[in-house]
Parts: sequence; C-alpha cells; structure tokens
Amino acid sequence: MKLTLHGQVTLHSNILSDVRIAREAGYEALEVHTDKLLRFLDAGRPPEELRDALAKYRIKAAAIDIIGGIEATGSRERKALLAQTEQLCGVAVTIGAPTIQVNPFSGLDGLPIEDIIRITAQNLKEIAGIGADRGIRFQIEGAAWTPIHSLHDCLWLMEATDRENVGLVIDFWHFWASRGATPEEIAALDASIIYGVHLCDGFRPEPGAPWVDERELRGVLPGEGNLPVREWMDAIRATGFDGYLSGEFLNQAYWERDHLEVAVRMRERMEAYL
Repeated sequence: MKLTLHGQVTLHSNILSDVRIAREAGYEALEVHTDKLLRFLDAGRPPEELRDALAKYRIKAAAIDIIGGIEATGSRERKALLAQTEQLCGVAVTIGAPTIQVNPFSGLDGLPIEDIIRITAQNLKEIAGIGADRGIRFQIEGAAWTPIHSLHDCLWLMEATDRENVGLVIDFWHFWASRGATPEEIAALDASIIYGVHLCDGFRPEPGAPWVDERELRGVLPGEGNLPVREWMDAIRATGFDGYLSGEFLNQAYWERDHLEVAVRMRERMEAYL
C-alpha cells in the first residue's frame, strides 16, 4: 500500500509545506486538505505551483479531501456545490490527483433513509458527471454521526448513483464508531470499489448515547484507542487493496507540535500494521 500523509495530521500547516513534510517524513503521497487548498487558491497561488512542488519532492497527490454536504437541496447551495466540484476537478487534473472525497452530512436529518439516498444520489450523479469529463473519480465517506454512515447505505448510495467513477473510502473510525460495518463485511468487498483507506483509531459512544465532538473521540494515534486496528487492516488486506493508505486524528495538542515530528510518528504507527 502507498503510505499517504493526510493533511488533517498537519492541520495548521499550509499546502506547500505539507508536500515537503510528506517527503521528509517518509511518505509516498499526500491527501490534500481542501481547506488548505482553497486558502492557497484564494491567496492567488496557481495550482501549477502545487503541481511543481509535488514533482520537486516526488510526492503523488492521492486525493483531494473533501467536497462536503453533497445532500444540498436549495438552489443556491446546489449551485455552490457544483461550482466547487468544477473548481476542485480542475485542480485535481492539474496536480494529478485521481480522486476527490465526497461526504453527505446531516442536511436531510429526519427524512426516511430512502429519500435521503435518492436526493443525495441525484446530486452525486451531477458531481460524478463533472468528474467523468476530466477523468476524476469520487470516494464516498459516510461520517459516523450522519444518516448515511453504514457500509450498507454507502453501497446503496453508490448503486443509486450508478456511475462508474464513484467508489468508497474505507475509514476505520467512522464505520467502527457508528457500528456501521464489521471487518468481515469489509473483507468481502471488491477491491475495485475501494479508492482509499483511512487508518484511524479512537473511541465511540455506548449504544444509544449521543454523539459528542469528534475531537473527544478521535484524538489518538493508531494503537492508542479502542478500535481493533489490526483486525481492520487484515480486512483491507483480504480485499487485495493496494492503493493509498492515510492516517487521521483530531487532536489540538498534536496539531500544536512540530508538524514533521507528528507526521513521522503517524507514519511509524501506520507501518506497524503493514
């Protein structure tokens, strides 16, 4: 698998520094953090500058993370969603990123799951169409605290969207914390629909307990939480997946440490499971 630095690990860095840190910390690739990328572009920096930095440090662009709120229904919100898709697809082509992550959030809470899937799939079809024209694919992440969080529903959304360039990212924490999948279910997947993997650890609420801020549940490196990371890695191996593997955490104390030091620690923890 291709060890990938997720921009969430170096949250307070900037995008060009992330490229250098990825190389110095021993990674092959970078999962580009969307907020950093948009900040870079808003400052007037061209995507070609990021492309050249990636080439200089011999780092691949694994994916752009994320287009969020893909369940939007208002005309203004949908227009903004599709405009951002156009923008990020253009950048993805320039920097050689094959994939953009998409996240449905909680804008349709309260509707039957059938309606949530149908409405979200309508938007995702348009998003996928924009990417298909440019050779870009999209990986669905079902956040643990949202209606579309289980493997079953993520696959349902894929089926309802019915586009060849739509697949999944397997995020250990989101599926485990929501009790939305088991390692056995992951192991049975066809590797061709897995576009990326997020190796995470953490904690989860007791069944029926309310969700708390993710930073209270995901503030640890792999091996420091309750998630059975090795079981989930074994499940990924069983699929035959050999693509981009990145690690994530949400921890303010780590973000305020030396970015290179933390990136190295994350790589070492990831390697322990390979």
